[in-house]
This record gives sequence, C-alpha cells and structure tokens, in this order.
Amino acid sequence: MTSTHGTRIVFGGALMCAFIAIVALDVFLDTDYGLGCLGILIGTVGLLEFYDLAAKKGFNPFRRSGIVGGILIFVSCWSDARGGGNISLNIPIFFVFVCWLFLWQGIGRDMKHIVENVSITVFGVLYVFFFLSFSMAILHLPGVNGLVVLFGIILMAKCTDIGAYFVGKEFGSHKLFPTISPNKTLEGAVGGLASCVLVAVAWNVFPQLKVLPLAWAVVFGLFIGAVAMGGDLMVSMLKRDAGVKDSGNLVPSFGGVLDIIDCIVVSLPAGYYFLKFYGGNV
Repeated sequence: MTSTHGTRIVFGGALMCAFIAIVALDVFLDTDYGLGCLGILIGTVGLLEFYDLAAKKGFNPFRRSGIVGGILIFVSCWSDARGGGNISLNIPIFFVFVCWLFLWQGIGRDMKHIVENVSITVFGVLYVFFFLSFSMAILHLPGVNGLVVLFGIILMAKCTDIGAYFVGKEFGSHKLFPTISPNKTLEGAVGGLASCVLVAVAWNVFPQLKVLPLAWAVVFGLFIGAVAMGGDLMVSMLKRDAGVKDSGNLVPSFGGVLDIIDCIVVSLPAGYYFLKFYGGNV
C-alpha cells in the first residue's frame, strides 16, 4: 500500500466518522439540523470549487450571489421535504435569483459574456445545491427509515468509486473513456458496479434495514452504480476542460469537495426518484 493510499484511508475514515457523529447527534436530538447544515457547508465549498473551475476557462460567475441563491434554494427544498418527503424547485425564488443576476450584470459589470456568466452561475447552483437538497427529501421519505436509506445511497455511491478504483488498478487494461479520464477502465467499471450491487444486497439482507426485495435491490444497485460512475465522469470532464487534476486541495489525497461528492451528488436525486417509482408501483 502506498503512502497516498494510506492517507486516503485515514482521511476517508475521518470523514466517515465525522458524518456518523453528525447523524448520531441528529438522532439523539431528534432533528435534522445537523445534516441540513452539513449540506449547506458542503454545497458552499463545492459551488465555490465549481466557480473556480469556470474561472480557469476565463468566465466570471457571480460567486456571492450564487452562494446566497444556492442556500435559499436548499433551505426551501429542505422545508418542502419536511412535509412528507416531496421536493421541487421553488420557482419564485429561482425566478428572483435569475432576475437578480441579470440586474447585477447590468449595474455592476459590463455587457460582455452575459450569457456565459449567468448560465454558469445558475447551472452551478442547480448542480450542487439543488441536487444536494435531495438528501433532505430522502431523509423524510414516508414509509421508510430515511436516515438508513440516505446512508445506504451514499455508501453505495462511494463503494462504486472505491471498487472501480481498486479493480481498475489491479486488473484494468481496456480504457473506458480515454478522452475524458485515461485511468478509468472497463474492468474498473465492472468492479464498481459489482461493489454497488453487493452493498445494495447486503443493505437489504437485514430485516431492520430492508427497504427493497432482493430483485429490486440488485436493479437499484446497478442503477446507482451507473449513475455514480456517470457523476465521476462529469467532474472529470470539468477538470479536464479546466486543465486541472483536482477540483481543489481542501482534503489531502482526495482533492476538493467536488472530488469527494462527484458520485454522490447525482446519486441522491437518482435514488430518490427510483424509490418514488418503486413506491408507486408496488
């Protein structure tokens, strides 16, 4: 094991312990404030990293406005989710947010790159904050233990990443998408999918944690695994376009927050809608 692997394991374990501690405190206090505030913190740092990637391409997104708008959208979705696990984009807030960006461009900047800067600002908010807000919708899904489901989806997404990394490193020989991420292989993708399915099946073996029948758990694992790898590739494309290896340097050996949540942030809405589909067809 290399020193980099050792560092990744140590910091990965520390991050997981911190997440579990926040969850345990929420359970003890019977609240969701800890996870909600964690989502806002992760969203803020992740969005700033996204805007940094855009800046490397010469764009100038509205950073402070994006953070404020993102937090407002996250909080509105959080409040909506408490009403029974539903979630929707708050159109009045979103409308005011977009209008504000055009207004600020007009009074505070010149008339250059309006479309690019506004579009990048809005996309970053939707990609980071709105997708992260699905964590709160999952937490409040009716008929299931939302905390167990949320933890399971996060674990499945990260195990997909871990499985793909180690299987690809050991057995990988066929490049998957060499123009996007030269190190990703077909063998690694199979290993990642297998890891996700194993977690999904193991997760549903225990009666206290069971959410899906075995056949549905396998389908769920394949679905989340595919989405998680797609999320990883999305961030790889952004980094390659910006000409950087990592989205940031906040966490040693991991890179930035986007490098950590790339597979999670897309798995949350995917998992939410899968479970809503399953619940509506049983």
